[in-house]
Formats: sequence, C-alpha cells, structure tokens
Amino acid sequence: MVNKEAMSKSLLILTPNPDHPSHHGRWPYVLDAYREALAGIDAEIFDQPWSEPVTQDFDLIVPLVAWGYHNDPDGFRAAMQRLADDKRRVFNPPEIVAWNVDKRYLRDLAEAGVRIIPTLFVEQLTNDDIARARADFGDTLVLKPVVSAGAKNTVVWQGDTALPGETDVEGKVAGPPQGPAMIQPFMESVQSEGEWSLLYFAGAFSHAVLKTPKSGDFRSQPDYDARLQLKWPPVEASDLAEAALDFIGRDRLLYARVDMVRDAEGRFCLMELELIEPDLYLTYDLEASMRFKDAVELAMHVGCKCHA
Repeated sequence: MVNKEAMSKSLLILTPNPDHPSHHGRWPYVLDAYREALAGIDAEIFDQPWSEPVTQDFDLIVPLVAWGYHNDPDGFRAAMQRLADDKRRVFNPPEIVAWNVDKRYLRDLAEAGVRIIPTLFVEQLTNDDIARARADFGDTLVLKPVVSAGAKNTVVWQGDTALPGETDVEGKVAGPPQGPAMIQPFMESVQSEGEWSLLYFAGAFSHAVLKTPKSGDFRSQPDYDARLQLKWPPVEASDLAEAALDFIGRDRLLYARVDMVRDAEGRFCLMELELIEPDLYLTYDLEASMRFKDAVELAMHVGCKCHA
C-alpha cells in the first residue's frame, strides 16, 4: 500500500504490458531516467503496467513509459477509460491520450488550420490508393499505419517496392502497413535538414532537438542511429507548435512533443503531436530535467483540468 505518512504526495508512472513482446529490456532504464529527473520531488514514485487496474489512490498518474500501446490500442483505450471513469488524476488526461493513439487525429488538427504533412488516409492500402497519392504527392511516398510507434511498419515506397535496408528496432524487415494506413509525400528535408522536435512542459516551451537520420535512412529516432542535437527552433517552427498546443488546450497538457519537418517550400508541417509516451530528450538540455520536475510538481500540488 502507498505510505501516505512517508511522503506528502504519490506519483504513478505507467509502464508496458508484461504479457506482450514490447515488454523488452530497455524500458526499465527509461523509467530510471525519469526517477532520476524527478529526484527530490515531494512525492514517492511508483510504477505499474498500464494493462493492470489501478487499485490504490495516487495524487497523479502519468503514462510516460506506456510503451506497446500501439500493439493493443483497444486495450489501452479501455485502460484509459477506466482511469477516467474512476476519476483518477491523470496527466496527460485519458481522453486526450486515447485520442492521440490513432494518427487520424491529424485530420482534426488540419481542420482547425494547423498545417500538417499532406496525408491520404485509407482503410486498406490498394494500388488505386498508391496511384492516387502519387498523382497528388509525387512518386516517392511514405506509408504508415494509423496506429504505430517507433516507425513500425513505416516504409518509403518508390516504384513497386519499399526502398532497401529498412528494418525495425528488432532487426526485422519492415513491410507496408496492413489495415488502416496513411500515405504521405516523402519530405526530402528529413534527410537534408532533419526533423524538429519541440518540447513543452505544462504548456510552456522547454527545449528543441533537431534529429537528422543517418545517411541513406529516413527515420529520425535514436534507435536508428540518427544524430540528435539541441537547437533553438526557428520562429515558424514555434508558431506551428503553439498552434497545435492551443488546439488541445495547453493548460490540459503536462508534457508534449511536437514533431515537424519542412516542405519543399520551406514551410514547417506537423508530422506528429506526441502526447502519450514520447522521448522527452531530457539529456540534451542541462535544465530540461528541472523544468520537467517543476511541471510534474505543479500538476500534483496545483491540479490539472484532466476532466474539464
């Protein structure tokens, strides 16, 4: 049981489902890094899999390490709904997290005037879909599942096949998505400049990282040996990130990572709005951990609009 006398507050971090292969050996180190970043906080920190019911009272629950949600999206949404029904204090809120599972959330942002990468959403990839996308976007396309993480089943498609050498973090050859998918133009600036990630804590800008894939690759994750460097973002990048956060309501977000890339005209386009378990790149800015810690402490002591 949580010892309320030992600490004035209690924090629960959600971790992977141990029954799924995604429960692999790296996430404990990520959890330890968050514990280190939150060292000295006036709270005792607990963790448990997101797939298990929360039976104790916590002052705050965060899905920071809820890896593998994309392998069981319905189960994950059900878990978030239980937390909402039980009126648990979850930050980011369950309804926002559940919305963020499926990348068709990008349509909502686009309809609100936030510039995204041009995207064709389909229920099942067909040759007609590929032909239609090429007519609009050009010959080289990016194919992604609408529910995915870590570039799983994301491929660059040129001609009749995926470009060679594309494997996932487990070393398996990546194939095109099965089921609901999204088709986008390949943004050449990913390889020439890189992908920008802007980090926000409690609605305020913290830091930004420019992620450039290794030569010959298009994936910007550290898992694929991309180069990451701390950079001050261009004004246009900040404007796009602010517009995305304003759509959600920045006072409802404990943390957010806004990923974007330039189009052929040099305009920034939203790639993803990461609100579940993004890498917050705390080690790239010496003061980022302190800003994150302050935001978490504020959420526990002041409260949040999780059920507004």
